[in-house]
Amino acid sequence: MSKVCVIGLDGGTFSVIDYLIGQKRLPNFARLMTAGSRATLLSTTPPLTPAAWTSFYTGSNPGKTGAVGFFKFRPGTYQLEPMNAGNLEGTPIWSLAGSRRKRVCVFNVPVTYPATPVNGILISGMDAPSFDDQAIYPLEQKSSFLSAVPDYKVSTEIDARDLLNHSQDPVGDCIAQLKSHLQMEIRAINHLMELEDWDLFIGVIRSPDGFQHIFWEDAEKVITGEAVTAEESIRAEAVFGCYEAIDRELGETWSAWCSDRNLIFMSDHGFGRLRSDVCLNRVLADAGLLAFLPRGSRKRSRDYLVKKLQARLTVQTRQKIKRLLGKDETGERWNSFVDSLVADIDWSRTRISAIAQHGCLYLNLKGRDPLGMVAGEAERQAVLKETEAVLSELRDPEDGEPVVSKFYRKEDLYHGPLMSTMPDMVVNMRNWSYRGISSTSIELSEESIFRSQYKQWRQLGHSGTHRLEGILLMRGPDINTADIGVAQMVDVAPTIMRLLGLPASQDWDGQVLEAALGMDAAGPVREEKEAYQAGGKVEDDQVYSREDEEEIRKRLENLGYL
Repeated sequence: MSKVCVIGLDGGTFSVIDYLIGQKRLPNFARLMTAGSRATLLSTTPPLTPAAWTSFYTGSNPGKTGAVGFFKFRPGTYQLEPMNAGNLEGTPIWSLAGSRRKRVCVFNVPVTYPATPVNGILISGMDAPSFDDQAIYPLEQKSSFLSAVPDYKVSTEIDARDLLNHSQDPVGDCIAQLKSHLQMEIRAINHLMELEDWDLFIGVIRSPDGFQHIFWEDAEKVITGEAVTAEESIRAEAVFGCYEAIDRELGETWSAWCSDRNLIFMSDHGFGRLRSDVCLNRVLADAGLLAFLPRGSRKRSRDYLVKKLQARLTVQTRQKIKRLLGKDETGERWNSFVDSLVADIDWSRTRISAIAQHGCLYLNLKGRDPLGMVAGEAERQAVLKETEAVLSELRDPEDGEPVVSKFYRKEDLYHGPLMSTMPDMVVNMRNWSYRGISSTSIELSEESIFRSQYKQWRQLGHSGTHRLEGILLMRGPDINTADIGVAQMVDVAPTIMRLLGLPASQDWDGQVLEAALGMDAAGPVREEKEAYQAGGKVEDDQVYSREDEEEIRKRLENLGYL
């Protein structure tokens, strides 16, 4: 049994890795594959960051964690709140390992804010509004961390609108900022590795996701052998350079640090071409399944102007205005990010709605939702069937082919005590190559059901989006040399526990990847959940201020998710 190091590559994909290995540009990844095990790591359905990472580190499906997208409904309301550690269920693997006296270090994993106590160090990921005092445990490590990584930021903070309007070279400046953030992430990981001989180290590099969202189309053209222009080649090389930088660090630093431990590379999802964003709620409204509030209403117009003005101001200016406004209704509305997501929906006339990307649809249920319209299982199934019929007719205007390739009911995807919070239906739009729009105000303003990001963001618009097929690479003293085919996201946690010589939680859904392990297949048995004394859980109402919620909203907008 040996120690374990996990390097997470957000959006890491074999599409790029295999191509670059073929071009002899990733020598260290090539050696890793030759000496270890490989699998296609399937993401959650849909393949979204919060669901995938939480399923990895809790070993549980979203029906147990409550995490699907970046937002979730507050119980008994139509308000959305950001997904974070305060409203997540399930015990992270680092808490279980720490309870058995294993020293752990966790860096930049999504849905870990606020940082909860661990037997070691935890630095929160992208759901932290900033690197504040709740984003690190223990707090006394903050000053020394910032001394080592003085330019540390939770997110890249790229403002595409500002670059397009003010930069003479928006693409070049965007690439430079992404590269700078990647190097900062690597320095942070290296600093944390040097602090201690950790039993379990988990560090996530989010940069591949950022590069690929913007420059995927260009990289794909090169990979498939299409002719590219000089500008397209530069954009593709930005993606390839990200992987090369990680490969260099693997060869120069991480391989040596992991010489006597098991090293795991994994991703939360893969990547592929983004064909279009889709106004799903507009389709539902045209079919009479959803209703929007009157577009000319005074309240909506006032809120729309507030949001437009808010987007143009700095955080400091917004905070000053809030102090001037006080805590009245206008001040609350000023800092509410919820309006742009669901406030245009007339819930009293809505049976089903699409919330967030990748086609998550929620019924408006009587007895659960304040203005619920759908009563009983028979009516529930009837509305879902009607929704399937409506969305089956949705066709892409470019090729005339159906957009939706598969419908999932929630009972086909999830199980657990939080089933009532799961989307009632998830629609797979041609292998996830379309995304649902996450803002009803945008849906109402768009001229077409289909929306290209290039219309708004031009050369910095998203051309890539998530796929199910992620990566899993393992090498070390307890790892076989094997191609183990396909693994599930929930399989990684019990496999890590086996490598650490610890029993998995009985509550987990995943299985140990026995074919990858060169050790006793029987291993330690699973153990009752209550047998572990895990770290404390922060209550949800202690997590975000209104300013924090606005910072999260702005970050997700800059990342192209809103």
